[in-house]
Amino acid sequence: MVVQTHHISLLTKDAAKNIHFYTEVLGMRLVKNTVNQENIHIRHLFYGDNLGTPGSVITFFVLPLLGRRTDGNHFINGFRLGIPTGSADFWQERLTANGITVTPSGTTLQFDDPEQIPITMVETPTQLTEWQIVPNNGIDAKYQITKFLGTELHVPDVAASQAFFEQLLNLTVTDNVVELEDQAQIKLVQTPDFNEVTRFGRGSIDHVALRVDDEAELLRLYDLAENQGWQIEMYRDRGWFKSLYLRDPGDNRIELATPTPGFSLDEPILTMGNDLGLTPKFESHRQEILDYYAKQGVDFHDGRSVE
Repeated sequence: MVVQTHHISLLTKDAAKNIHFYTEVLGMRLVKNTVNQENIHIRHLFYGDNLGTPGSVITFFVLPLLGRRTDGNHFINGFRLGIPTGSADFWQERLTANGITVTPSGTTLQFDDPEQIPITMVETPTQLTEWQIVPNNGIDAKYQITKFLGTELHVPDVAASQAFFEQLLNLTVTDNVVELEDQAQIKLVQTPDFNEVTRFGRGSIDHVALRVDDEAELLRLYDLAENQGWQIEMYRDRGWFKSLYLRDPGDNRIELATPTPGFSLDEPILTMGNDLGLTPKFESHRQEILDYYAKQGVDFHDGRSVE
């Protein structure tokens, strides 16, 4: 079975800096400017290619009072981004010009975002198609970021987490690397200290999501996870996609998500992210949400906090 990535969701303390880095430096599009569906008092930012194609998406929950994170006995660490073949030199120059320390290794680049999230850029043959290209971001289409290519799961028992991916998703795991489509991967890493408690903070990763074909496949995997005895957290209709949340044996949150209906469900593609985006389920709460965030100095029209 070949599985693609869908998205990865992290925590940030500062929406303005986050938006600047991911849109102005990395050139991604803010495709959904919304709120956490489990808690509408938490802002939720989605970045991706111009369409918000599943597999290109990086999301952040905004929590202004976040402290420092503690990576303990289980955590998800960093992520990889695909860039087109031959674009590593361009990205090294661009990142360096923006004051970012870059460590190159052949056609791979490593650096941290403003909240010390480790990011690795990896050259792959993939390029964005015409509608996926982010316009007017100052980056030639031949260099633009193409995909989210995976992450690392730090776990107390690598063998148990390997069994989760092999048995539930029928994925191949080689040398502690879960192999996904298009050079994407999830690396399983042994944590050294079983007693250190993980505490979320700035730059922590809440979950990683893998793409399944459709809702029928999602429901099949729900039944299979139940029969195999894996820990199921919840099934949710997120409007833009449907999701099944599980915990792997290392206690990291894994989401399985459908690719449709997509982010244009509630907004025209051309204006996605320019205003508060809400799925039909939350539309009746729009004024309540706007009133709350107005008191916090947040203007959803321009995607930045009002200073």
